[in-house]
Amino acid sequence: MISLNKTIAYTKNWKHTFLIALLLGAVVPVLLMTLEPFDSSNSFAYKYLILSGYAFCIIIPIVSIHPIENYVYKVQTNRWFILNECIYIISTLFIIFVFSFFYHFFVVSGLSSFTSELIWNFITSFGLPFTPIVVPLWLYLRSKYGQIEVPAYDKANTKHVKQITIIGNNKSESLNIFESDFIFAKAQQNYVDVYYNTEHGMQQKTLRSTLSNVMKQLPKAWQVHRSYLVNLDYLKTVEGNARKRFIRITATEETIPISQLYYKALNNRHSNSSQELQN
Repeated sequence: MISLNKTIAYTKNWKHTFLIALLLGAVVPVLLMTLEPFDSSNSFAYKYLILSGYAFCIIIPIVSIHPIENYVYKVQTNRWFILNECIYIISTLFIIFVFSFFYHFFVVSGLSSFTSELIWNFITSFGLPFTPIVVPLWLYLRSKYGQIEVPAYDKANTKHVKQITIIGNNKSESLNIFESDFIFAKAQQNYVDVYYNTEHGMQQKTLRSTLSNVMKQLPKAWQVHRSYLVNLDYLKTVEGNARKRFIRITATEETIPISQLYYKALNNRHSNSSQELQN
């Protein structure tokens, strides 16, 4: 089962967002001219020019919503989850359907009045059939131009300032630690091992829980692998190659596997942090 709280690449760049909008905007008119779902085989003036106007019904919503998704991304400390992507695609797709309806109603059909039933019929009859074609391409482009960002190392973040409580599925299971003392967590079937820093060195506590549930309670936790959460302030080295990538963190010799996207992001972060320390 796919966790909706899994971090994925996010298309933050305006240039890439506009490019995605243009590409999708170009695909739909081509499909309309080819498939002719509106019985557009009938002759009417400026047929292809008018059908090309549907491109703006896609470009405008995607570009207009980008500031909102960037705001959400920033609030979530530069993280984008599968749940965010699902909500974004569904909501933006609905707005595209509405834009397309009004364009079809007033420009293509030249009608003057409409009802909510007409909007719904348009969405189900013409909008939804295009969804299996457009959405996979949309997701591919967002993944292609997306990236994972990680925060730069900040020594102030390692101070004992904020205390948090991690609660397992059983009410009696809890762990009180300073947020900065969390090192990493490892999922094993129905349990999660939480490793944290103490005056006597690293300690470990096992909670009956899921990794996604623990992550919700740890603001400094970054899921770099399906089985691992890491506090990046303990990052020591980034190692590996195209086939196998992993990181090492202080206080333990355990190697933690990471995805390709995280490898690039963490490698850049580690390089920048090393340069700052040297300066």
